Amino acid sequence: MKIKKIHCLVLCIALLLSLTSCGANTSNYQAYVKSVITSNYLGVTDEYVRLTGANADDAEATYLQNVTRLADNLSMFYNLDISGDPELAPAMVDLAKQIYSKAKFDVGTPYKDNNINYVDVTIYPIDIVNQTYPEIVEYVAGFNQAVENGDYNDYTKEEYEYEFASGVIGILAGAVESIDYSTPETVKVRIITTEDSYYIGSEDFRNIDKYIILTDANAPEAVSATVTDASPSDSTGE
Repeated sequence: MKIKKIHCLVLCIALLLSLTSCGANTSNYQAYVKSVITSNYLGVTDEYVRLTGANADDAEATYLQNVTRLADNLSMFYNLDISGDPELAPAMVDLAKQIYSKAKFDVGTPYKDNNINYVDVTIYPIDIVNQTYPEIVEYVAGFNQAVENGDYNDYTKEEYEYEFASGVIGILAGAVESIDYSTPETVKVRIITTEDSYYIGSEDFRNIDKYIILTDANAPEAVSATVTDASPSDSTGE
């Protein structure tokens, strides 16, 4: 198998929530920006709902969509065929929630630059892909060797996929509690104001999203690796 480069984890669905304008007569830009990030990545939506008047169910649904998007990207990155598995598909979503729960960021105080309001967001990118890279490569090599030895000749495709995917998910899950972070990145977020509301522009939110988890846009080449093709034998023991 080939460990693919991870797809960019820009969560376009999140923009639907994050671009909702703030309520009138509010000037707490720092709290607003923090609530947007917290709602989208940590699933804590109360403050965002309070500040914006957004629907609580919609905010929760957007968070769950973002989590699912991350789960799908991780499955694609590691070439896991688990979309129909009743155990591993929800396990990957739960893993995505755990990873997002480690999102780390600081939101600065608002300031003006050329009469435009800004808030600096310092993000500590989650680096779980690089963190687990050596263990994943070792696991894949061992799995490939087992394939060559014929250990999975009697497995169905579904059993084979389950066996491989459960090992990868287990490695990632084991790293969550001691998750690594990459070099902090600061995003200069412009607060776009209208007569009675304000919001974050889509480009700035994409920049925030880009750094929450280290992705192919800024990850080192070491994340990409090619190992022996791993596929079950045509023989299924039938």
